[in-house]
Amino acid sequence: MDGADEKAFLRPRARLMSTIGEELISNERVALTELVKNAYDADASLVLIRLRTPRGGDHGSLEVWDNGHGMAPSTVRGTWLEIATPHRHRNPRSESGRRRVLGAKGIGRFASARLARTAAITTRRVGEPEVTLRINWGDFTDGDAYLDEVPVSLAIGQPSVFSNGREADETFREILGGFTSATPETRAGHGTVVRLQGLRSDWGAEELEALRLSLSRLLPPPPPAELSVPDQPEFSIYIQVSDDDSDLRRFNGFVSASETLAHPRYRLVGTVDAQGEANLTISGDGNEQVQVINENLRTGSVRPPCGPFALDFRVWDLESSAVKDLLRLDTGARNISEVRELIRRNSGVTLYRDGFRVQPFGESGYDWLGFDQRRINNPTMRLSNRQVAGFVYISADDNPGLQDRSHREGLIDTPEYEELKAVIEKAVAKMEQVRYRLRRPEQETPPSAGLLPTAPQAPSGQGVFHSFDLQPLRKVVADRHPDDIVLNRAIEEASETINEGVRKVQEIIAQFSRLATLGTLVDVVLHDGRTALSNIAFTLRSLGKATGKAEQYDSELSMALEKIRTDLSAEERALDRLFARIEPLSGRKRGRPREMSLHGAIEEAVDVLASEIAKHGVRVTLDGEDQTITAEPGDIRTLVVNLVSNAVYWLSTMPEGEPREILIETERLEENGRDVVDITVSDNGPGVREEIKDLIFDTYFSDKPDGVGLGLSIAGSVVKDFYDGGLGLVSPGTLAGASFRARLRRRVA
Repeated sequence: MDGADEKAFLRPRARLMSTIGEELISNERVALTELVKNAYDADASLVLIRLRTPRGGDHGSLEVWDNGHGMAPSTVRGTWLEIATPHRHRNPRSESGRRRVLGAKGIGRFASARLARTAAITTRRVGEPEVTLRINWGDFTDGDAYLDEVPVSLAIGQPSVFSNGREADETFREILGGFTSATPETRAGHGTVVRLQGLRSDWGAEELEALRLSLSRLLPPPPPAELSVPDQPEFSIYIQVSDDDSDLRRFNGFVSASETLAHPRYRLVGTVDAQGEANLTISGDGNEQVQVINENLRTGSVRPPCGPFALDFRVWDLESSAVKDLLRLDTGARNISEVRELIRRNSGVTLYRDGFRVQPFGESGYDWLGFDQRRINNPTMRLSNRQVAGFVYISADDNPGLQDRSHREGLIDTPEYEELKAVIEKAVAKMEQVRYRLRRPEQETPPSAGLLPTAPQAPSGQGVFHSFDLQPLRKVVADRHPDDIVLNRAIEEASETINEGVRKVQEIIAQFSRLATLGTLVDVVLHDGRTALSNIAFTLRSLGKATGKAEQYDSELSMALEKIRTDLSAEERALDRLFARIEPLSGRKRGRPREMSLHGAIEEAVDVLASEIAKHGVRVTLDGEDQTITAEPGDIRTLVVNLVSNAVYWLSTMPEGEPREILIETERLEENGRDVVDITVSDNGPGVREEIKDLIFDTYFSDKPDGVGLGLSIAGSVVKDFYDGGLGLVSPGTLAGASFRARLRRRVA
């Protein structure tokens, strides 16, 4: 007989506290930031971080003071001591109602466990006794006790810290002495101090620098006047380091944003509403307004909207000539190298929810928008993460689909989050186009000029570029004229200028090197792949014969074999189309031109894109009389695939339900007494914007957010180099969108 059911309960061991603290909080800097967030949620206007570095054998100490509301004894017992409390879910705004609270999961208390071995928390609310809570985190890891079997010390009594003339009053008065009335007042009768003893990690200059930078990004710098974002609450952070080392004492003072952020070379400012309608202003060369953008950046997207947001992106060029002006400002930089370092340290795109930073957005190396990957594909046009300081503003109420991860760092990869990134990428692409035009040389290579014929290997430190190194000269000057500041600075700036020029040349060479490597790889894929396809085709023919024989003995088996053969044949054709699509990227020598049907070649090229055309519901029409030309089939395929794939992309950005059409026309006509053949590809998409019509044939220029900018350049090169022709934009075209015409002058008679 089965036993009766009984209730069982989960009981966590005490060591779970340590495990959760280590797993949920990635490092000490993040842990300290969590304590600052607690102060923010308590409506504090001032937070003091006081660090005493290790001395003599102790492990140092850390104190975090704030002048927030503080906690009453009932709050300490009923909220702070309750793990994963729902208190913040029930009360999403601070007590004053002015701040959207940052803590919502009830795990911020684990921050002290990550930072130190013991913690003493003293807090007082106005009109309430003072409470001191003492915790030895080692008690939770020793032995096998359950969580509810490890006591903590709780003392309630008369105020000894947070009352007039006592420790909190003196501490805040010491910090604020000499400052104006605009500085946050102390209100010493309430607040909280967390005292941590036995620090688990050292806090040297590098760690303090990273902490100061991280804290400076908790609140965004003052936004531009035209950007309507919630007013930032009064909230200041002060760092005080008690140490004999003057190098560490330099970190003492209020945390503030770098002066460098106030002087970008380019700027993108604006808003995007819930439907994706953008109102953006792009400035260049300081503050000169270059372009205003009013368009929908969500058009064609099938993901749910991310909600409205505002953005402020600040961008710098890193060449010596571009950063020299920053040397005259009070940024603390002494030379061009230090200016670049300031820009790098402040770079990254930070996300602010209700005025407060979401970790780890903006951290060094956290390239959540993929800037560096985009730049690899197109170094001429795209920005790198190290030259962008971006600020994105969202809110918990208006952006519910943007949700925190459980460990409070980053956002969950929801479709709304992917849409946010996609829309921002489109906005940044607009700014990259403006920057490209401002940096574009006066004399540009003609649109149809060919690409470089070969791609040298990327240079190494001991290659041809090694001779551009000024290090020997720098050493001589430093040895013979160590006190000549002007001469040393001139050498330094000359070195930076040369290095920047070398970097530019290396980027270009590396890009063509990648193209050459890609061509070699495509050759291998085509050779091996088509060999395999030939074997598959032979096997399928054999299978067809076997199917015919099997029908005489077993009709069901014959039908099954025929279905397998049909399915495999379809896959074989799909692979063949794929190989045809990538063949233009091959590095092999061109084949011998032959007489061919132009319509036949165009239909084969369009067939390469059949899946994309069907996916986006595009109707492709081939019109005009067929022409017989002498050409290499791959040339026509390259031309048509590039033009049609561009058209399909822009048609895909149109709203669902609107007709999407591509018209390919061929025509033979006379030019200067000789026959020429035109191939025109038109679409009814959004067309080419007026302001970029003179840029679209530039190598590496692209109007797509993640475009490489080689398609039109390659197509134009094929037409010009092999057929003495040209590729141009036709306006107006046959259809309402973009229209490109390739004219072939050679081998068309």
